[in-house]
This record gives sequence, structure tokens and C-alpha cells, in this order.
Amino acid sequence: MNYRGRQMFGRKVAKAAIAALLLLAGGFGAATAQIYDGSGLVKFGVFGQGTFLEVDQSLPAIASSSPNGFAGGVSAGYDLRLHDRWLIGVEIDGSFGDARARADVTDYGFDYLFSARGRLGVYARPDWLLYASAGVGFLGIEAQRPGIGNKTTETLTGFVGGVGTEVDWHHVILFGEYLYGSFDDRAFTIEDLRHKASVDAHLVRLGVKFKVGHDYAHDYDHPDHHKRRDSLK
Repeated sequence: MNYRGRQMFGRKVAKAAIAALLLLAGGFGAATAQIYDGSGLVKFGVFGQGTFLEVDQSLPAIASSSPNGFAGGVSAGYDLRLHDRWLIGVEIDGSFGDARARADVTDYGFDYLFSARGRLGVYARPDWLLYASAGVGFLGIEAQRPGIGNKTTETLTGFVGGVGTEVDWHHVILFGEYLYGSFDDRAFTIEDLRHKASVDAHLVRLGVKFKVGHDYAHDYDHPDHHKRRDSLK
């Protein structure tokens, strides 16, 4: 896929993520916004990540490469459950790994990705959440020309969005998600030679999250929660 094709693909993915967010938001707006007391929940997670990058270099020569590799990461977030089946939240995460490939005479490598995203979700079942997320990402890349000792490390800023699912399982949460990141052109110099490149990122994550505090949402799912509510608070 050429550079223009990648840009078009990135825009389509971004529009799809935004459309999913708007769809969830519209359904949420149609519901009564009753907030159950105590339903907010802090979550911490760890995950493994498949990292698939597409680097498009325009200077010093037109070239492309596809660094792929494995990464590990951690996340933290806060979720608020609304009107039984809706969820709104925020999440920050960071992943670190190694994925390298050459474009023309320059080696490009992935070091880290940090993102901060909002989440909107819907419960298909009391223990099964489907969600969409969107926000900002910070991608760390290295660029080096073989045979030259110096290298440059750059942080690219861009859009990150995607979809995922969470399943409650024995007091923990198993999750999987796909994220797409679009990082615009960035100019930098290696040994007085000007470079310019953009990066698209495709991330597949599988992991586990741990709840902090009592999950009142499960109490509300109980058929007798109205009778039990006073003793649970």
C-alpha cells in the first residue's frame, strides 16, 4: 500500500472509530442518565502487544518499511457505569518493545507508545463489555543509518483509536483490543542528512485488568439489588 493509500486507510479507520463513539453516545443520550452511587471503578492492567508499523519515508529518498514485533505494557483507568448497561471512562497506557526494519538506507525502530483515551462502552451481558475508544498517542521511534554511530530518537504525536472487549472472569477482567494510530510527518536529521517520515501503527493487545475496590456494578446486576442496596453501601 502506497503512502496515499495508507493515509486514506488511516482516515477511514479514524472515521469508523468516531462513528462508533457517536453511535454509543447517541444510545446513551436516549437513555435516562441515572448514575448508581458507588459504580465508579479504578482498574489497573497488564498486557502483551503485537506491534505492526508502516513507515513511509519521503526524505532523503522515497521508501517504506514494516517494523513488526512484540511489546508489553501497563494501563490504568477509571470507569463509571451508567443506567445499568452503559459505561464511560478514561484510560492511560504505555507499551515498550522492539520492532525494527530498514527503509532505503535508514533503520527505523519502535521504542514505546503512550496513549490517553476516552472510552464509551455497552454491556452485551452483565459480565461482557464492548467498547470504542479514541484519544492522543505519543510514539517513540529510533532512526539510524548503518555504519554511522549516531542515531536520533523522535517522539511522534498523533491520533489513536480502536475497539475492544472486556470479560469479567473470577474477580479479574480479561480484555482484548485493537488500536490504530496515525502519526503525521516528522522531520529530523542524522549526520547532517535531512530525513522525513510518517508512521501508521496497528496494535493488537491481550491482557488482564485488576479492580481496585468493591465492584458495585455486580450488586446492581443482582435481581434483589434493591433489597440488598442499603446493606451494601
